[in-house]
Amino acid sequence: MKKLIIIFVGLIPIITTAQTIDTIINVGNGRKLHFTIIKGKEAPILFESGLGNGADVWKGITKQIAEVTGATIITYDRLSYGQEPKNFEIGFENETNALQNALQKLGYENKNMMLVGHSLGGMYASYFGSRNPAYVKAAVFIDDANICSLSNYFNMPSIDKNEMVNKYIIDILNTVIKNPMPKSIPLTDILAADHTDENGNLDTIWSKCHKDFVAESPKRTLLSAYGVGHAIHTDNPPFVINAIVTLYAEFLIPKQKAAVLEKAYAQSLIMANESKKNEIKFGHSEDDITSWGYSYLEKGDIEKAIEIFKINVLLYPLGWNTYDCLGEAYLKDGQIQLALKNYKKSLELNPKNDNAVKVLDKISK
Repeated sequence: MKKLIIIFVGLIPIITTAQTIDTIINVGNGRKLHFTIIKGKEAPILFESGLGNGADVWKGITKQIAEVTGATIITYDRLSYGQEPKNFEIGFENETNALQNALQKLGYENKNMMLVGHSLGGMYASYFGSRNPAYVKAAVFIDDANICSLSNYFNMPSIDKNEMVNKYIIDILNTVIKNPMPKSIPLTDILAADHTDENGNLDTIWSKCHKDFVAESPKRTLLSAYGVGHAIHTDNPPFVINAIVTLYAEFLIPKQKAAVLEKAYAQSLIMANESKKNEIKFGHSEDDITSWGYSYLEKGDIEKAIEIFKINVLLYPLGWNTYDCLGEAYLKDGQIQLALKNYKKSLELNPKNDNAVKVLDKISK
């Protein structure tokens, strides 16, 4: 029914026994890398932070991702961590070699893994992917600075290319231009849709660069995040967690994939921040989002309709029609069990929902 549905049935707290380890790895030449690792049983996820940032920027999402996926989570402080100019003299190639050296000592070199990169971290991840194409199974970039955006930046006449940090970034840019992210690697590119330039104007160049990057390969997907700043993983953690978990699940066996996605959905509901929900509700009513979802459903774009209906359930968990609509979308997509769960939840919230009764009866037969 043109409204929506999803599932709370069987929601239980997710408990993890994963062990968090802080360790220092000697990478040669008197240099050391600090790692924070959440040990898991599944393929690791390596996180690359932006310029000058370290492992701590990921602490708002890594535990939840580990709980849902069972993956080993690897975050670290690069050799250029911090804002000391001398740190940028180490060089991009040396930093990458140091990382691979450390991963070898930790036992994660030449292991199937997923990459996550924020801001300039997307360039680090791109180069890592180009060096290890056989082992990088997927990647998620979070409002990353890519080849296009950085090239446009350094074409600006006001940029001092001799400044130490800029020389370091130019080295990164030139290296990744020669060794770009392989187009064969499935990749989700998350864009802060309201990106503005230094004068507060909508930055169309940044957005276009992301769209062009995604258009280079059918294995790349663009997700737009609204009402957030550059650090999307801080401003809207559930959005980023869902994107990472969903893509990670794609290279698991079917049984594992289903279990991971079910946990992810349950967690996204638990994590929903009330103030954030109220902020979004102010501009988007339940009916507005329902109509938006049906606009895709009627065009046959079931996948987008499902994602929109999920948002509606997240924002309006007591709206029986939101579950009804999600159930309808799942049914059209052939996901019978999810459809059943959502229709049942809708009927639980509204026992007079005749549509749910009819559909459940039809499915049971």
